[in-house]
Amino acid sequence: MRKKPVNAGGRPLEDLIAVRIVRIAEVVARLATQTIEARVGLRNTDLRILNLLDRADGVSVNEIARQAHVDKAWVSRSLQHLETAGLVTRSGLKQDSRVTLIRLAARGRAKLAQVRPLAADHELRLLAGIDQGALKAQLERLMANAEELLTEGLPS
Repeated sequence: MRKKPVNAGGRPLEDLIAVRIVRIAEVVARLATQTIEARVGLRNTDLRILNLLDRADGVSVNEIARQAHVDKAWVSRSLQHLETAGLVTRSGLKQDSRVTLIRLAARGRAKLAQVRPLAADHELRLLAGIDQGALKAQLERLMANAEELLTEGLPS
């Protein structure tokens, strides 16, 4: 019988919270692909960008990439797709023509309105039996810790 790989602490890697979160994220992403992409035609990254734009009045590509935790080149490709579909618009700043701001178009708002009931239903089912308030607070703390680690860089 083969032994399970263990980390430096002696526990199997499957016991690590980060490993479990990654697995959950992969399953939730697959669920989103099966429902949101199939029914509404939005990829996960597109939806993340539209959701981010829904909370702001004009965001630069760099800021979208930073907030969405997505590579800038990937964001640019997604934005081309979203702009072609009429879901976002681009406009320059009068003060600085080098800066382009991305905004959610009316069609993008309508698309998000179409997605919200699907996402809300999935969340209700996903979080059945879980204290949502406590979980949200813990997830916020976890995200802050992760972003801090990302900023610091991992030791080599």
